[in-house]
Amino acid sequence: KLGATMEELKLSHPYWVRIIGWVFLPIMLGVSIWCLFLPVWYQRYEFLLFLSAAFLGGGCLYMTVHGLKTLPFMNAVITLSEKGISVKNGSKFNSVQWSSILKVRHVASAQILHLYDTQGNRFLSVTEQLKGFSILVGCLHDKSGLEL
Repeated sequence: KLGATMEELKLSHPYWVRIIGWVFLPIMLGVSIWCLFLPVWYQRYEFLLFLSAAFLGGGCLYMTVHGLKTLPFMNAVITLSEKGISVKNGSKFNSVQWSSILKVRHVASAQILHLYDTQGNRFLSVTEQLKGFSILVGCLHDKSGLEL
């Protein structure tokens, strides 16, 4: 449990995660769409082939779409403070108080965490590989009462 007061903590994704995200995720998007259209591409309209393509391509597409949502925040510096979360991404800056965090959505299969404010807008999406991910989760629990 975190103490009553805390200093500002800065969190960010490691460089290797950023590189893999920017290179690998667009490739996976193409691969997952290609898997979905395999039966049509080969003009084989069998039920099991459609089922296999939907399972492989659909599952991959689901995880890839959630991964793509992290790309705008991949280079961001996330600052945790007593007041809330601040996200600095280049020239963009967004600050959200702990009490204004309405919802946490954890997509375990893709290892992605989405945070939403009181207006229902997603203001942050990060991977579990974020340096200090467990600290972020602990702060969310202690400061806003939200759990994964």
